[in-house]
Amino acid sequence: MWEREYEHGMALVNTVTERLEEARFVLEAALAAAPVGDKRARAMILVQLGWVASKQGRVDDALALIAEARPLLPTPGPAVLDAVAADALARVWRWDDAVAPAKACTERAPGNSMAWMLYARVLGSTGDNAGALAAATKGLELAPRDPDLLRSQATALAGLGRPEAAAALAAYDRFRSPDNSAELRIACAADSKRCARDRELGYTIVMR
Repeated sequence: MWEREYEHGMALVNTVTERLEEARFVLEAALAAAPVGDKRARAMILVQLGWVASKQGRVDDALALIAEARPLLPTPGPAVLDAVAADALARVWRWDDAVAPAKACTERAPGNSMAWMLYARVLGSTGDNAGALAAATKGLELAPRDPDLLRSQATALAGLGRPEAAAALAAYDRFRSPDNSAELRIACAADSKRCARDRELGYTIVMR
């Protein structure tokens, strides 16, 4: 029973911000249904609740949920624990606090470009341009066209006064999302029910 609720809640974590309370409700139901002795199951659900709290800006709740999940898993735990913590702290601009979990995430998941993206952003926001450039470079080896990594690279190079900054900014401009992308999505959703549905990464289809 808890698995179905968990998978439903995990899908809803990726929905629009206005509907995140639905994810929270479903995941809390999954947690209540999970066997008390199944540490892994409870940790999985707590992590997803942590993502919800992070996206809602409830940083203290997110950190508390991760702290509750961590002892339920073998030490040092999967990278996702640090990813949630770093994400939650970054969303409220607690950049200095976010450095350690962001770094730990790259150490435990060195092949994950998103981990390097977050680490580069955090370091750049603390003024460590050299570190941000190194992290962005690592990430770009995995995802050469990622606009967030390209932006961190360009920003770091500019902060260091490097001559490659202009070319890096041009690369970012080439691959970044259009400025009117939100406007295009809204217009599409207004004209098409299917487009409106597909704007959400996790949506509900009523079975008949």
